[in-house]
Amino acid sequence: MPTPQPPAAQPPAQPSAHQPAHQSAQQPEQRPAQQPEQQPARRERKKAETRRAIADAALRLFALRGFDAVTVNEVAEAADVSAKTVFNHFPAKEQLFYKHEPLLAGDPAEAVRGRPGGQVALALGRLLRADPVGDLALFGRIYRGSQTLRAHGRELFAARERALAETLAEEAEEADGLRPRILAAAALGPLRQVWESILLESAERVPPAEAVARGVRTLEEAYAVLSGAFDGFLQGCWAAARPGGAPIFDEPPRAARGERPSIRRVADLAGVSATTVSHTLNGRRPVAEQTRRRVLRAIEELGYRPNVLARGLRTSRSQTVGLIIPDITNPFYPALARGLQDVLAPAGYDQIISNTDGVHGIEQTAIEQMIARQVDGLAFAVFHTHAEDLLPVIEAGIPVVRLGGRLVQQGVDLVHSDDEGGAAEATRYLLGCGYRRIAFVCGPEAEGPAAERVTGYRAALADAGVPGGEALVAHTGFSRTGGAEGVARLLQLARPPDAVLCANDVMAIGALDVAARLGLRVPEDLAVMGFDDIDAAGLVSPGLTTMANPAREIGQATAMRLLERLRGAIDEPSTELIVPARLVRRESA
Repeated sequence: MPTPQPPAAQPPAQPSAHQPAHQSAQQPEQRPAQQPEQQPARRERKKAETRRAIADAALRLFALRGFDAVTVNEVAEAADVSAKTVFNHFPAKEQLFYKHEPLLAGDPAEAVRGRPGGQVALALGRLLRADPVGDLALFGRIYRGSQTLRAHGRELFAARERALAETLAEEAEEADGLRPRILAAAALGPLRQVWESILLESAERVPPAEAVARGVRTLEEAYAVLSGAFDGFLQGCWAAARPGGAPIFDEPPRAARGERPSIRRVADLAGVSATTVSHTLNGRRPVAEQTRRRVLRAIEELGYRPNVLARGLRTSRSQTVGLIIPDITNPFYPALARGLQDVLAPAGYDQIISNTDGVHGIEQTAIEQMIARQVDGLAFAVFHTHAEDLLPVIEAGIPVVRLGGRLVQQGVDLVHSDDEGGAAEATRYLLGCGYRRIAFVCGPEAEGPAAERVTGYRAALADAGVPGGEALVAHTGFSRTGGAEGVARLLQLARPPDAVLCANDVMAIGALDVAARLGLRVPEDLAVMGFDDIDAAGLVSPGLTTMANPAREIGQATAMRLLERLRGAIDEPSTELIVPARLVRRESA
């Protein structure tokens, strides 16, 4: 029986008459070679899909509950991914929201790169989309409801401002970068204000098309003013496109339906120049009576109103005043802000409010941001700011009012309550009621107004010959929780106090919480006094005896002092205005 032979090896397939031999030989090798090239593309598509799914899920949650109430874990659950995956794609929670930004069409620095001066302003103006992407009203409502998002938005524009300044410096070959920074701030200030204005108007149910049209027109007017500045700055790099640095537009601006009329439309209708319209409005130059009537008739027909933003760029005034405060949740500070508004609003000024949580680094950053935002005046109630921190504000020529403390510095005005005298009066009141073991609950380091109140408290005890001592002064946070913690520590002393005076009413309410929890009767076992007389002082039980610190009046006085400085009505390098404190007796002491 013959031995079985192995199967004969099959000869390689021969190419057909229509297929070259080299293609046949390479065909099996081509398929594996393509797979590694396709895999990165598939991975990138998958990442993009995951990123979009996460951002969409986050937006739905933000729309339902607000940005601040939603956690990253909840976003991860809604997107069916892990929290780690969310952080890998969006390291900051705010990025989940700004992924859906509907108005900005590009990066300012890239938009102006390589352009002649006259076209820079035009390029910046086109960064605002005339046709927003996504749900503008929804984006605006979420943005309006979160101070965190608004702060992050300011940070994003600040970063764009820095990048634009660097690009302008490169284009003009200017090494020191001072003029580019100034020009970048002047350019992006209007863009940020218009961007935010559109969002807030859309959130208030203004039709998005109307809000956007109004914003586009405002930017056009603002950048028409800036166009000459760009020409002048960049003239060493390019020849001016038109004599006199006139702004260049690819096509004449059209008036959209529902759009706010511009000064140019008034000028066209009246048959005069825009300068003549401006002179008619501000009265700085004489205008012939017949011409004046034509201009006023055109203004009335079109319903024209002067643009505050563009006017601010021309007059070097932003019509804004900054207010820096340590704790916006303390009712004293909203009342203070309301007082400023009472005086500033009729004078045509708006407020920019910054909250610092009483942290020195945040206070310094807030001051720097106010300078960058070109506020016309600055009021601040802070705990840790020292003279050297204010030098940049003073050197920028910005009027400054400090609320509280004893800072004596040229260029800084003081407006505050009689903190030391008020605390002394409160201590004397407790002494008169028969209390002898009186404690004081103040902030972490007793700086600013709290330091003055501690001084008044100690002076009143010394005058009465009653011992005090460091053990009876508790340093804690300026909050309800801080007040509770400070009083709890004091009550654990071998000789606990029979009365406590707190640096503010919110802390005193925390002291009442501890007394109730420990079963102490107020004021029989423990008397409690506050400072400020906020609305809640009369609502708690027992009613809080306190020193009235009229926040709204202090705010009004602060605004009046700032306006006086802006008008040049004060010659002194610094002034001080003290608003007296007043005892308000209730049941707690």
